[in-house]
Amino acid sequence: MMCPTTPPARLSALALCLAALLCLTACAGVEDVPPAAPARGPAQAAPGTAPAGAPPQMRAPVAPAPTTPWNTRISPASQQIPSFASLAPAVDRSIAFVARKPAGNVAIDQPGVRLTWGQLHQGLTTFRRILPELDRDPSVLSKYFTWVPLSTDTLLTGYYEPTIEVSRTKQGPYVWGIYRNPGGAGKHHSRDAIDYAGALSGKGLELGFAKDPIAVFFLHVQGSGKLRYIEDGSTVYALYDGKNAHRYVGVGRVMVERGCFPEEEMSMQRIRRYLEENPTQVREYLTKNPSYIFFKASQSTPVGAMGVPVTPHASVAVDPGFMPYGSLLAVDGDLPGYPPGTGPGVERFTGFVMAQDTGCMRGNHFDLYLGPGEKAAHQAGLMKGTAKAYVLVPK
Repeated sequence: MMCPTTPPARLSALALCLAALLCLTACAGVEDVPPAAPARGPAQAAPGTAPAGAPPQMRAPVAPAPTTPWNTRISPASQQIPSFASLAPAVDRSIAFVARKPAGNVAIDQPGVRLTWGQLHQGLTTFRRILPELDRDPSVLSKYFTWVPLSTDTLLTGYYEPTIEVSRTKQGPYVWGIYRNPGGAGKHHSRDAIDYAGALSGKGLELGFAKDPIAVFFLHVQGSGKLRYIEDGSTVYALYDGKNAHRYVGVGRVMVERGCFPEEEMSMQRIRRYLEENPTQVREYLTKNPSYIFFKASQSTPVGAMGVPVTPHASVAVDPGFMPYGSLLAVDGDLPGYPPGTGPGVERFTGFVMAQDTGCMRGNHFDLYLGPGEKAAHQAGLMKGTAKAYVLVPK
């Protein structure tokens, strides 16, 4: 979710500003375990199905964490990517970014690990070179790297790329504008003034008109997305292009405080369900957040705060004061199961990621980019748990 005080390149998941950051104490130290056996396929989470009849937005029981080391379980399937070689473009972007930094300056300074930009660059170039080897045998990682666990557990959330159906003209139910940046005095209008009092109407600022105000609100939460025009099926990216002058207010927190649902149920799905069941309260709650996001049309894919496109299941948004852009990491944690209510309550995610974006997170909080689609939307809306993260250190 977008921080109201700084304009990052996109909005992270709703959980970013709704969740309290909770980091559990863990022991720091270098892990250099015996080489892993070649991965045989996706890691299987222990069963954790939701209770019979539970609505999709209810979180299923969390499966026990695996007892085997993360590097013995890692595979393209455990990261939900076609191959490790498919990470090459994302790695190249991090290499290019890190190469511009002073090689002798400190990049990462965490308990148990201190790397200069030069060492980080060495690690990234080595990792890029061995990607085909990792596809053949993930155990070769230990030949080139040690991995240092972060000293506290990582809060793991997710964000995604929404797609919204829009009309080029205001017609029928398509009345909710998605606006370009009005500049100047126009940025002083609140959400209520823009969406319900027409403060920006008639100025030619609309990229399109949607029929669902809740979908538009969540487009603001994510900070970018794709618009699909009903007239001809064509699509365009709506990219973040600034915000109004009002501070962000967490709607989910307001709804919990007013008794709309318990705090443990708070998620994107739960907020949507409540508002759909209580349509007369949509304006009341959505306008509790006066902050408003503006967009620009583009045929280019969304980029992260590092200035490059983000990659599903490989890019994470970070607090750059805690972990710098370009960092090469491994993450081992749970994602919500999908489809909901049809199998294990969680999917184990074990993969290599790079810090390439930012948002409202503070400290040891990683926000995993999940890409487009229904599965990504479902998982991003529910993700809020702890994971283990490791810095990959070149030998």
